[in-house]
Amino acid sequence: MSYVALLAEKTDMGEGDLYEMMTYLLVVIFSAVIMIVWLKRRGKRSRK
Repeated sequence: MSYVALLAEKTDMGEGDLYEMMTYLLVVIFSAVIMIVWLKRRGKRSRK
């Protein structure tokens, strides 16, 4: 929870937006990679 509060405090300043954008970017990339891996595994299963 303290991490979230830290992010919220920093968003008032300029550099907080950068951290927020990078966090969102990481989440999007991470979820995209998981989706690709999961879809590939699912595709292999259905072919057999």
